[in-house]
Amino acid sequence: MIEPAEHASGDLSLLALLRFLGRQKAFIAIWMSVFTAAGAVLAFTVTPKYSAEIVLFPAEGSAGVGDMGGLGGLASLAGINISGGGKKSEEAVEYLRSRVFTAGFIERHGLLPILFYRRWDSKRKDWRDPDDVPTIADGVTRFAKVRQITEDKRTGMITLAIIWRDRIAAADWANELVAEADKALRDRAIDEQTRSVEYLKSEAAQTSTVEIGNAISKLTETELKNAMVARTRDAYAFKIIDPATPPDPKDYYSPNKPLIIAVFAALGFALGAVAAAIRESRKTRR
Repeated sequence: MIEPAEHASGDLSLLALLRFLGRQKAFIAIWMSVFTAAGAVLAFTVTPKYSAEIVLFPAEGSAGVGDMGGLGGLASLAGINISGGGKKSEEAVEYLRSRVFTAGFIERHGLLPILFYRRWDSKRKDWRDPDDVPTIADGVTRFAKVRQITEDKRTGMITLAIIWRDRIAAADWANELVAEADKALRDRAIDEQTRSVEYLKSEAAQTSTVEIGNAISKLTETELKNAMVARTRDAYAFKIIDPATPPDPKDYYSPNKPLIIAVFAALGFALGAVAAAIRESRKTRR
């Protein structure tokens, strides 16, 4: 329980603070004005960044091969996934995030000079400092900050966002990332299924057991169906729900101009109050 004396002390302290601020309001206002102006200049001169988003849904995986009994090991050797499509959708998302795919994307599109534009001399078409040339690994690290991938565990929806200073490039990169990842995963699946079918055919030629021969035929049929789906389906790994489009020029992701100005104004008020207290303390000593 707070004693009455403490209440009085608190009231006096608050009253003294308000009186102090009243005496120094002109001085503090100058500080606030200077910092607010500085915040406004920063907010309106910094290069804005835009967020271009593409919304995806993992395409259905292969149907699997059902109960293969003792041929599970053979299916594994043939590279056939019998666990259903859930694992494939997770692999597809991780591939989209992978360093290998990201590095290839940067190389194919020549993005290093764009990602590290401050180090690039656009007139000479060369790096400003020959001893400070970014590597592909640097580009992958930088691009990981530009690209954001979020998953809604409840709906399964995936949102890939590219946050960049060029709103048109941001939308292009987002769409191209998904298209190239989908193609790479399709090509990889077709190659794996082709090799699986060849392996199963060789096994079928060597077996003399009717039951095993029938099971191998079922495995082969499944892989042929999966290969047909991979070749003919428009979206192999990702279904595009909403493609990325360039944001409106005024619809920038950052900076938050009102917040920057408010923070600078608050900083000006705080520093101004401290400066005013120091000034008044010196006057009192004199």
